[in-house]
Amino acid sequence: PIIVIVASATGQTGYLAFPPHGFTLKWFSAALADTRYFDAFGTSVVIAIAATVLSVCIGLPAAFALARFRFPGRRIIEAALLMPLVLPALVLSIALTILFSQIGFTAGSLRLIVAHVVICVPYVVRVALPVLQRLDPTLEEASQNLGASPLATFFLVSLPVIRPGAIAAATLAFIVSFDEIDLAIFLADPGSPTLPVVIYSSIQLGIDPTVGAVSAMLVLLAAGAMAIYQLLLWRRGAA
Repeated sequence: PIIVIVASATGQTGYLAFPPHGFTLKWFSAALADTRYFDAFGTSVVIAIAATVLSVCIGLPAAFALARFRFPGRRIIEAALLMPLVLPALVLSIALTILFSQIGFTAGSLRLIVAHVVICVPYVVRVALPVLQRLDPTLEEASQNLGASPLATFFLVSLPVIRPGAIAAATLAFIVSFDEIDLAIFLADPGSPTLPVVIYSSIQLGIDPTVGAVSAMLVLLAAGAMAIYQLLLWRRGAA
């Protein structure tokens, strides 16, 4: 399917077709010239970055507490963190819309960030928790025995060890936030829609080839990021 959408965006027809008829890049030019997609992409990136930072700041300490301490209600908290993952996104969107309306929280982009944090924190916790559970506690004990405070131990000892897991958790949170559409439809600022909402709106009356071009550019952007990441890993391994 990914190859189909990328190839279809290069066809000369006024609709998406596979195999493509002819070859042209005019749909990519049209997509780049359309300010709707640029503005929506910027909105999605800003919201995803904010949601990712907040989710990591909340999720990592939560995962650390669940991995290191035994306290009453621990299992309940761990199960509650799974609720946003098992609830249908539409149900959660309606519930958050009603909740935000009742408390007077009507700031579009800000409330969408909060909603994304609700669904991203469980992903951060689930990714970071196994990594923290495999972390040798004696490393932290040795650090504190040498005079480091618990906070310094976390940042100087624990965090460098779990850095790959933290990066993976942050990446997953960014992807979940960037691609999320149900919450965005209900809670996004009408004047600043996210990219998934703009794409969804564009295909309501037919699939415009510019939508395929936008989708193809997102695929190529993700593939380029993955290639750069693998290159960095290869260079680090070679060094």
